[in-house]
Amino acid sequence: MHPTMTQPLCTLTFSRTRDGRPVMSITRRDGTVAWQKQDGFFPLHDLTHFAVETVLGIREGFLGMMADGWELADFGTPWPRGPMPNPRDALLAEASVGAFGLFAQSSGDDAEAAAALNAHLADYCARHGHDPPRAITADEFARIRRMREELHQRWLALAPREAMELEFRVG
Repeated sequence: MHPTMTQPLCTLTFSRTRDGRPVMSITRRDGTVAWQKQDGFFPLHDLTHFAVETVLGIREGFLGMMADGWELADFGTPWPRGPMPNPRDALLAEASVGAFGLFAQSSGDDAEAAAALNAHLADYCARHGHDPPRAITADEFARIRRMREELHQRWLALAPREAMELEFRVG
């Protein structure tokens, strides 16, 4: 099967086992699948990745790297895979996802929350010897917030043996 521009980079499936435990799988364009049994934290974290990377158009963050053949174990310690293809994208994605909930909850004003997140990202990058990533606009922050809330609600409403699928596309 030859990938086309209309095909998603990957399809994420978030499901609950018969006893309600979460499982995430990522099906790549080439048909290969990576999957992981998860604890309660990871579905919400990975859904936030989907919202952040989709809205910001991040091609080589966590989901793009998974679409390109990285495995979930490649993101562990020690870092077995080697350097990331685009550390700037990966840093923007991971640092934004890690802090997004804090800034989304601390302010109902998207411009104020985006400014606080951008300041956090600049500080994080300075502490780790990186140039700061591009600024996230108030509109982007609002779109991420809405998508993230919708995805979290969908996930939390799933019953055992139910699943939700998301197609990851950028650009």
